[in-house]
Amino acid sequence: MRFSQVHKFAVFTLAVLGLVALGAGGEMPMLSLGLTAVGVFASWFIEGDLLHSERYARGWNIALVLALALQASRALFFGAEALLTIVEFAALLQVNRLASRRTARDYQQITLLAILQLIAATVLGGGLSYALCFVGFVIATPWAMTLGHLRREIEGNYLADARAGRAGVPIDVARILRSRRVVGAGLLVGSSVLAVPIFLLTAVIFVLFPRIGLGILTVRSRADTVMAGFGTSVDLSGHGTIRTDQTIVLRVQPPDLPENPPPVRTFRLRGTTFDTYNGRSWSRRPNVGGDHHRIDRDGTLYSLTRLPDPDRDLAVRIVLDPLEPPVVPVLEGAVGFQIDARFESGYPRYADLTIDHDDGVRYSSNNDGIGLVYTTFLGRGPSRPAGRRRIDERRDAFTNRYVQLPSDLSPRVRELTQRVIADETTPLGRARAVERYLSRWRYTLELESGGAARPLEDFLFRTHAGHCEYFSTAMAVMLRTVGIPTRNVTGFLGGTFNRYGRFYAVRQGDAHSWVEVWDPSEGWVTFDPTPPAGEAPVVRTGLFAEIDAVVEAMRMRWRHYVVDFDLGMQAQIARKVWRFFEQRRRHDTLSGRVLDRGRTSIAAPPVPWKGVAGVALGALTLGALAWQINAWRRSGRGIRGAPPTAAVKAAQELARALDAALVARGVARPSNRTPLAWAQELTRRKDAMAALATRVSERYTAARFGAETLSREELDALKAELRSAAQAPSASA
Repeated sequence: MRFSQVHKFAVFTLAVLGLVALGAGGEMPMLSLGLTAVGVFASWFIEGDLLHSERYARGWNIALVLALALQASRALFFGAEALLTIVEFAALLQVNRLASRRTARDYQQITLLAILQLIAATVLGGGLSYALCFVGFVIATPWAMTLGHLRREIEGNYLADARAGRAGVPIDVARILRSRRVVGAGLLVGSSVLAVPIFLLTAVIFVLFPRIGLGILTVRSRADTVMAGFGTSVDLSGHGTIRTDQTIVLRVQPPDLPENPPPVRTFRLRGTTFDTYNGRSWSRRPNVGGDHHRIDRDGTLYSLTRLPDPDRDLAVRIVLDPLEPPVVPVLEGAVGFQIDARFESGYPRYADLTIDHDDGVRYSSNNDGIGLVYTTFLGRGPSRPAGRRRIDERRDAFTNRYVQLPSDLSPRVRELTQRVIADETTPLGRARAVERYLSRWRYTLELESGGAARPLEDFLFRTHAGHCEYFSTAMAVMLRTVGIPTRNVTGFLGGTFNRYGRFYAVRQGDAHSWVEVWDPSEGWVTFDPTPPAGEAPVVRTGLFAEIDAVVEAMRMRWRHYVVDFDLGMQAQIARKVWRFFEQRRRHDTLSGRVLDRGRTSIAAPPVPWKGVAGVALGALTLGALAWQINAWRRSGRGIRGAPPTAAVKAAQELARALDAALVARGVARPSNRTPLAWAQELTRRKDAMAALATRVSERYTAARFGAETLSREELDALKAELRSAAQAPSASA
């Protein structure tokens, strides 16, 4: 390996890592990133006489002066952020150094600039890409610094007069730098070993160095995710464009996850509410009674319907990426939140949450673009949105607000509604009738009604197919035509399990729309007329999906243990260390007093090496045993009370047969209902399939989750009954 090429590779590696760390923050414009990448690539091939050309150096100096003047003008007169203009100029300066490298001093400047860019990247980014760049820095920095020191010594010593009778004769330094004998594999391996103490020292400094958070040069660390349907308006044509978007918006961590959680769970997270429909889109009128007001807080606990009780309520942790607008998605049944304070300048800063008249919760967007980590507490038993307690104060305004209809709405909509709800007398009964009527139609992302002059009427009377916005809009408008207050709600419905990070990922494609119906006795009640096909999350499979899951799990851990590490977490570590040494001190003091009372002058008690060895051996044995038990349990053979694998497969086969029969009979089970719960719903409806569905669901539940087994004969008999029921003519036919 030629010394010059190895040194060049190490320094270029550092430079590229520094620039990648800057670019990964998402703040540098694509044009700047592209020009920087081209400059770095071209500078690799600049060698020989061009590097020593005076005209070439003069051209670079003029370019740098002009660039400095341009960046200063942008910052002073055009409102560009000062730190970003500095970062862009630093990237240009790095390209200049790479394209003008001649001596060891130039290489040292490249190394220093790369380190400064890595430091700047902690402000601009700090995500998982930064972590990878940091690991690369830890490995490449010893190479660059060791080889840089050797180059400086070579250039400094051999350009001096030669000794031993060769005074005044210059040495060919270029030939020495091209030598293959200066650097060997052993030197590179030895330099790489230095990465271990460097990493450990960095970790110690990271834990011990105070987290001050002055924010002097702070900019938003990443661009907010702009969510369609969470702003002041939502168009009927908007949902189909994001249904296939796999960008993760938030992560849900339910408590006490089982060993093998279901791959998909339908978490309903409420986002924004709309009250005004103009025939093509929904919008929000100004809040009755003023703007958002702050949510009541007691320490780190925030109240929605009441202050949470951590000992009684169910706690669900949610990690939210920054959104625009800064909406806090609220789980169905939430009574409140808990949000840990962040420390700045040594003082705690509590999250600023607000709520509007329609129960929409938002957080302060001034949180450096890192999103929000909050624990949602779910009350035991049913819970309703907090807005019910404010309704009676403004009854007239409330009624007008939620029964508004477009002036040109076709009278056929009211006629259709009256036919659908003919046998119902209560608001909730009428709402259920409309929900059943619409849920039988077809879900599709193809906007068959999107180009129509009146998309809602076209959906109701011609296509009978659309996405969730069409179904929720149809239900809300239909009920308003008969005087029932409704509001259109957007949020998320879904969640796919990440087995590496053990959380459920909710993506942009899980955005959903549903309806809330006002009942005088119940308050706001949720209804979802979208067919089951539109509620199921989009599940990705294959190699790339697995890679994405691993990366997302790593990103989650990086955020928890590094990005969110603040003065509060440092204080917790310090308290634990202090308690440990305090207990040791008290133990030693007590031992000394006992010795003094006995008037015995004894040195420190000898270390019981046999006991230590026994404890260590026992710990190793227990650890090995625990590992074996864990492996045994993971294999499925050690789960106490679990049915054999064959029984589980039989139960799943029975469930699939039941679902197929229900689909054939036109009463398909929604993805958010268990077989037994859906059978109970069919019983309430007095459906012909109710009795058979109940019997099959009970056998499925007993075989799948209980200790009972399902024989092949019984399975075949039940499947035969289901096939017969599916083929039998329906009552309506």
